[in-house]
Amino acid sequence: MHIARTVIALLIAATSIAAQERIVNRELNFSVQAPSSEWKWGHIEGEKLAGCDGIVFVTNPRGEQFSISASPVGKFRLDEDMIYQLRSTIRREATDLGYRVADFQHANSGSPIFPSYTYSYTRVAKDGTVSYVDGYIGAVNRIYTIQYVSNTRGSLDDFKRFVASFQIADKFEALRGATGPVTSPFAGLTGPIHTTLGLPLAPNEMEPIRH
Repeated sequence: MHIARTVIALLIAATSIAAQERIVNRELNFSVQAPSSEWKWGHIEGEKLAGCDGIVFVTNPRGEQFSISASPVGKFRLDEDMIYQLRSTIRREATDLGYRVADFQHANSGSPIFPSYTYSYTRVAKDGTVSYVDGYIGAVNRIYTIQYVSNTRGSLDDFKRFVASFQIADKFEALRGATGPVTSPFAGLTGPIHTTLGLPLAPNEMEPIRH
């Protein structure tokens, strides 16, 4: 009886793991694992964005989202100077959109991409409403930005596992565009950059991912 219960428990665990769908996006050259089968995938095509090749996002039943944005292919240098540039861009966008950025923090991260950084900050609206942005940014031949915007950070552990599951789909493809002059991932970014830098995605922009 004990063996039977153990087998049943293992089967349930295996089913739960299998239900956590991993998607592979060949166009943006990455794969990532959903936190659970309850989270639903969607995307925004690159032609709807300015300076960004595409955004993939996953949403839980409470409406919380994790998003992955990918820059165009190029040669990028990810270092402290670029992180300061990221902070300046976030603050400039905040001023334009009528909120304030506080408590910006960042740290080196050696995985899942090297080099990469984690960062976080607090958004304070004019009425005092507070929300939180947790992010990860890594560079291969694209800049990948993974973000979680929330009111309570209730899914922060899920977000950390989501980031850890991120992989480059084709390492040979990742070498393309890695030559030539170093460019800034923020050069020419206008309009929808605020989507990737902290604001939730608009519902009418959501498109389901079809396999």
